[in-house]
Amino acid sequence: MEGVLVQSVERRGDPRSHGPAPAAQPPPPDQTAETDGDVLCPSCAFLAPIGFPVKRMRQAMMLAAKNGTVAGTELLAHGAITQEAYYRTLANHLQVSFVEPGDIAMIMNGRDGSLEGVNVRANLIWCQLRDGRTLPVTAPDPRSVETLSVSLASNGLRRSFALTKPETLRTLLTRKYWPLLLETATRKLAYDEPAMSAHAGARFWQGVVSALLVLGVAAAFATRPGIASTALHVAMSTFFFSCVLLRLLAVLTFRAPATAPLKRMDPRTRPDYSVLVCLYKESAVVPDLIASLKTIEWPRSRLQILLVCEDDDVDTIDALARQELPPCFEIVRVPPAQPRTKPKALNYAMMFARGQFITLYDAEDRPHPRQLEEAWQTFLQSDESVGCLQAPLVKANTSRNALTALFHLEYAGLFGGLMPWLARVGSPIMLGGTSNHFRRHALDQVGRWDPFNVTEDADLGMRLWRGGYRTAMISRPTLEDAPHTLGAWLPQRTRWFKGWMQTWIVHTREPARLYRNMHLRAFVITQLLLTGTFVSALLHPLVLVNAVGLSIWLTVQSPDPAYMSLIAWIDWLMIAASYLAFGALCWLATAPEERSKIGWRIVLIPVYWMAQSVAAWRALVHLFSRPFEWEKTPHTAHQRQD
Repeated sequence: MEGVLVQSVERRGDPRSHGPAPAAQPPPPDQTAETDGDVLCPSCAFLAPIGFPVKRMRQAMMLAAKNGTVAGTELLAHGAITQEAYYRTLANHLQVSFVEPGDIAMIMNGRDGSLEGVNVRANLIWCQLRDGRTLPVTAPDPRSVETLSVSLASNGLRRSFALTKPETLRTLLTRKYWPLLLETATRKLAYDEPAMSAHAGARFWQGVVSALLVLGVAAAFATRPGIASTALHVAMSTFFFSCVLLRLLAVLTFRAPATAPLKRMDPRTRPDYSVLVCLYKESAVVPDLIASLKTIEWPRSRLQILLVCEDDDVDTIDALARQELPPCFEIVRVPPAQPRTKPKALNYAMMFARGQFITLYDAEDRPHPRQLEEAWQTFLQSDESVGCLQAPLVKANTSRNALTALFHLEYAGLFGGLMPWLARVGSPIMLGGTSNHFRRHALDQVGRWDPFNVTEDADLGMRLWRGGYRTAMISRPTLEDAPHTLGAWLPQRTRWFKGWMQTWIVHTREPARLYRNMHLRAFVITQLLLTGTFVSALLHPLVLVNAVGLSIWLTVQSPDPAYMSLIAWIDWLMIAASYLAFGALCWLATAPEERSKIGWRIVLIPVYWMAQSVAAWRALVHLFSRPFEWEKTPHTAHQRQD
């Protein structure tokens, strides 16, 4: 039935081609149309006199009964009639004016002065028309057509009322209030919760402590190099082995992933679901993206897909214009302004989203068609404290080269091993940048995304936890291609490390408050994860060089002092344990059919880690020189695998 209304409809009386339907033709507003003995839904009955196929309306009524909507909503959602034809015909039926965007001289709606004072999805606004009239202009939801019809008939308000299409109202409101909408998207978190925004950078005390630590270590090595080296190795060893222990615990408690069963649900209970997809310089992947999004299994009348583009990204917008986009797809154009980041674009798009549940995908994603269904059912079975669900991300181009193979291995360990373990032990989860599913009220309560954090997903995972919400995992994955060249991989990994540093800075500004927000175990795990990720990458080459240097030195002369030999052994043990814990978890979480594609490349883990160290040091430089720059990861059309 869902596919029936998608077919093209012969609009014999389409007002676009035959002019306005005569006002005398429609039945009186207080009557329900009947055709061949069947009562048509009031949300579409007024289409019958202009020759709209009654068969289509009956199909829409059947679909509406199934989905808990009305026939007019289904007709619009499946493209069986355009907004222009539907609302112009409704205006003729109600005997009120229909206004075009050019007929409106000014929007009269005020706002309350706050950053949330504009509702861009409003279905009624007061306008001054170019003919001098001032009156309310509405684009009523099809569910309210019958009520509006009765009200106009009984109160004689036809001369002081006008209709237009929803797209017109949204365009007018956006055009007038875009500076406020942009300010809301960019600054709201920094205004409401400055301690939770990366905009302000590090606190004074953090800078002082960091400087004293660096100076202290330097002074210790200058005056007492032996003692300083020993103390530093003890501290580093404790830290690194603690990080290794987390992965070993995930290995020891590993559970093989299984696809969660889905129940048969009453379609009428499904809520509105909004899908947000940020696109910037993504014209090459637009055809693959649209094809993938079209496979999502969710009632079209309950689905909203927002394609979020920068307003000056002409190539991507033109590529979308060449696609046949169903009515559930909407393009949101974000005014260009700094910082030009994905989280700012997501915040802007949220003001256009109508869903009770929100998910986001990246331009290169191919989500499982039933991922939304699993997320919704998981939310239903969970208490309100579960505010977010993370779907696994799986790299689909494993066999392309060594880089993609190791990227696949890393993601398998993260999304198939470490994250599920964190969820089981009740620890915060630093989210992946895509395929997160949110309860809207949870997302709103924690301030949405931080536009100034370039790894907004990790930060949001922390703020959800601190706001009293948990993150759980679902099983149906999202496929995407890994960068297959170092030129594409390095900027992406640099941005990730820089964002993790920003996240650590933000969430250690008030350590006492952070500790109060979580129990001791979660606090320790969080600190190890936040710092372990980038500190390990920064220090790994130094530890390796020190281990090699000490080993060479000890082979040519006897250890003097004796503890230098112990330091060398500790360094090699630390390096080996890190490789083995990482490799074991990742290999265990990798699907058997993918292991053969990775094969011998697993021995390149040390090389992969050295590349990560380059990215980490590059990120440290960028943290000071260009903290809010979003290094774009280039994507290419999906590479089909053999």
